[in-house]
Amino acid sequence: MRNAEGENKVIESQAPNKTRLLYKPIVQILLIVVTGLIAYSNTFRVPFQFDDYNYIIDNHKLRDLSNLWPPTGSRWAGFLTFALNYKFGGLSVTDYHIVNIIIHIINALLVYRLVLLTFQTPYFNLHPSTFNPRPSLIALFSSLLFVSHPVQTQAVTYIVQRFTSTAVMFYLLSLVMYVKFRTQNTEHRTQSTDKRQKIFSLSSVFWYLGSVLSAVLAMKTKEIAFTLPFIIVLYEFSFFTLNSECKIPPHPPLSKG
Repeated sequence: MRNAEGENKVIESQAPNKTRLLYKPIVQILLIVVTGLIAYSNTFRVPFQFDDYNYIIDNHKLRDLSNLWPPTGSRWAGFLTFALNYKFGGLSVTDYHIVNIIIHIINALLVYRLVLLTFQTPYFNLHPSTFNPRPSLIALFSSLLFVSHPVQTQAVTYIVQRFTSTAVMFYLLSLVMYVKFRTQNTEHRTQSTDKRQKIFSLSSVFWYLGSVLSAVLAMKTKEIAFTLPFIIVLYEFSFFTLNSECKIPPHPPLSKG
């Protein structure tokens, strides 16, 4: 049976020359970044509002980074980003908005990566015709919708809502690294040499520990992140466990598709 990646490569190779550029990962990434910058280009001078005064301007703990060690408190990671903002830019409102927008764009890129990795899971290899359109375009437009949708405005423009966007960043990073770990673990079934075993073990530890660390940072940013373990279980059940019997051929690097 031809796997989903192979089918999509055939489809993309038949695409018109005028649109083939859109399939290049670097072009897709640049499009996501530029869209995010354009969407929030008029927010750099929006002044501090409401809780910004309590959490940032009047919060003297942020004036010294030593006040944030040891890492205690339920929102320690979020306050750390504000303290770093103050250290390098004081109360320059533009600097705070720049960081908020950067975090939002990183989140959009993590959405892009998560969608691509999802198409490499056992479910889509077992059901290659479930989604006939090209995975790279689905990932691109999912990310573009995320980065430009008006529902994100408060989390990006309202400075103190960085707690939410930063928690989402670590949340998505943890999930992406877990999916990478599990996908690599599944593909390893076809590898048997000692050299490959060693490489797999090192990279496997990296992705797994990275996922755990990101989960902890998400939970130390905002309480919404405590749903992450349930989401990982749900993702595992939906895309890996139910299809654990299918054999997965190794995937080529994402940069090629």
